[in-house]
Amino acid sequence: MAATAVEAINHFIKARGFREGETFLFASLQIRYPLHDELRAVLKQMGEDGVIENTSEGTYKMTMAGYVKFFGAPPSEDDTIQAIMTEIGTRGIKTGKSFIWAPVQESLILKRFRDGDLKPALEKILTNHWLENASMPGFYRLTDAGFKALNTGNAE
Repeated sequence: MAATAVEAINHFIKARGFREGETFLFASLQIRYPLHDELRAVLKQMGEDGVIENTSEGTYKMTMAGYVKFFGAPPSEDDTIQAIMTEIGTRGIKTGKSFIWAPVQESLILKRFRDGDLKPALEKILTNHWLENASMPGFYRLTDAGFKALNTGNAE
């Protein structure tokens, strides 16, 4: 149990990795900190600071300013492309070899990337011909160009 309402809210937000526009319920916080008036006071202050918005009774939405406060700037598309290619490289995937996307995606999600970040970056990687679709859905193949991009650090 957190020692203060601020600690409880901060831990909750960081553990869940809330992005701009994502919502959470006051009820979710009540489980973590029993002093409801203190929670409400901290949430009110966070609203005044522009960190969250009170969207309806008991529901709060993370703002971009809030996301930046807790996690820093969201990853750019180039950062996401680099993360995908780095993950492929660390897995030792060789040119021409097929691999399933799901484990790569899961690893990146654990590193705070979201599908909303990954999908457009993956599309750009495919457009750059660094990866190509393999014969089965959800599988990709590393191309010569992708391998060269990995080894020259040009996967951006």
